[in-house]
Amino acid sequence: MKISAIVVGKNEGNKLKECLRSLSFCDEILYADLDSSDHSIQVASDFNCRIFNYKEYGPSCEYTQKDLIELVNNEWVILLDPDEVITENLREMIINELPLISQDEKVGDIYVPWQFYFGKKKLKGTVWGYNKSKGIIVNKNKYEILPITHYGRRLRKGYTSHHLINTGFNLLNHFWMDDMRNFIAKHQKYLKDEGNDRYIKGDRISAVGIVYNFFYQFIRCFFITKGYKDGLIGFLLSLFWVWYITNSNISLYLVTIKNKK
Repeated sequence: MKISAIVVGKNEGNKLKECLRSLSFCDEILYADLDSSDHSIQVASDFNCRIFNYKEYGPSCEYTQKDLIELVNNEWVILLDPDEVITENLREMIINELPLISQDEKVGDIYVPWQFYFGKKKLKGTVWGYNKSKGIIVNKNKYEILPITHYGRRLRKGYTSHHLINTGFNLLNHFWMDDMRNFIAKHQKYLKDEGNDRYIKGDRISAVGIVYNFFYQFIRCFFITKGYKDGLIGFLLSLFWVWYITNSNISLYLVTIKNKK
C-alpha cells in the first residue's frame, strides 16, 4: 500500500535526517520548511522530498499541514515532526497492518505508542512521558486539519480511531527537547495564540477554575502521571506544566471576558 508523509520543520536539520530516514518506506515525503537558516532544506533534498518553502507561519505545524494534506498523492498520510523517529518495529507493523486496518471504512486515523525523550533521557512519567500515544497515520478523506495550535487535527464526524497495541518496541520516538531553555522558548511561542485557539475550540474557564488547576495540575503531572519516576527532571517538568497551564488558562479567561463584552 502506498503511503504519503508530511514533515514540517524549522532549523532542525540535525534531527531531520533520522526522521526522514525512518520514513523511507513511504511513497512520497512532503517537507515544509519554515524559513530555516540551517541545512534543513539540503537534508530534505538528499531524501528526495517534495519541498515547500513558507516564509510566514503560525506557532505550530497545523497551520502548514492544512495546506499540504491537500497536495499528497495517496489516501493515507503520516504526519511527523522533525524530532520524531519511527522505530523499525513500528515501521514493519505499519507496512503489515495498514492494508488490513484500511479495509474498515469507519477508521479515519491510527494511533501509535509515543515515547518522549528530554535530551537523552527517556521519560517514564509526567504528562508528556506517561502512557502516550499519537494519531500520526490519517486518511486524508476522513480527517481535517485546522490552523489551531495543538487542537487543529481531528477526525471528521462519523469516523473512528484505531490504536496499535504497545509491544514496548513499536514506538514513535519523540526526541522532544534538548534543554530547558529550548523547552521554555518553544512553549512561550505556543502560549501566544493558545487562549484564543482554545476559545474557538469551545473551552471556557472561570477564575475559580484557574486557581483549582494551579494546584491540581502539579498533582496530575508529578503523581498521577508518575513524574516522580523521572527524579529531578520530573519535578522540574511538573513545575513547568503548572506554569504553562496556568498561563494558558489565564489567556483563555481573558479571551472569554473580552468576547462577552
